[in-house]
Amino acid sequence: MGGTVAKLIDEGAEITSVIVTDGGRASNPFGWTEQRMVDERRAEALRAAAVLGLKDVIFCDQPDAADEVDVKAVRRKLVEVITRLKPAEVYTLHEELDRHPGHRLAGRLVRESVSEAGLARPGGVWAYEIWGLFAKWDRLEYIDAYVEKKKLAIAEHRSQVATIPYGDGMLALNRWRAVYAEPFADAPAGSYAEAFLRVALVK
Repeated sequence: MGGTVAKLIDEGAEITSVIVTDGGRASNPFGWTEQRMVDERRAEALRAAAVLGLKDVIFCDQPDAADEVDVKAVRRKLVEVITRLKPAEVYTLHEELDRHPGHRLAGRLVRESVSEAGLARPGGVWAYEIWGLFAKWDRLEYIDAYVEKKKLAIAEHRSQVATIPYGDGMLALNRWRAVYAEPFADAPAGSYAEAFLRVALVK
């Protein structure tokens, strides 16, 4: 959702990113140690955040495996951050539609933490797409003016795009979303778009 992040910042929003796991067991074509990968992933995340203009990045430093995450510690951290920042909107992964187990866990912990923190703001909680595409959506953000910035931010994750062209895949999805957004439109409303689903806080 880098395009929407850049768009919101351009409109005056202050955005904080929370990263749950340390990325130590991510795609590693270089034969680095797990600790070297942790260090590289942290540096990449900070560089990407700087490209987009984020206010802050908070690292929970949990192991890069969903079944090893200390869910109580992460939930406490998320509740603390939400309570302190009182965000107008919260963005997360989808706890059911994303195929990545770590992403699903993050989505569930965010939903639970927002509920526990008692956050009740008009903007709500929104899920975005990565490892699972939405058959329908509640919100579409056109990001034409921010595509280049999004590309640059993705490119900062050098260890991850070295062998897998994540940027190409995501921008292709954003292009498809814009072109096929409305079956009865005379013309697309934009060239690139990011899709979001509203997250219900009660399960």
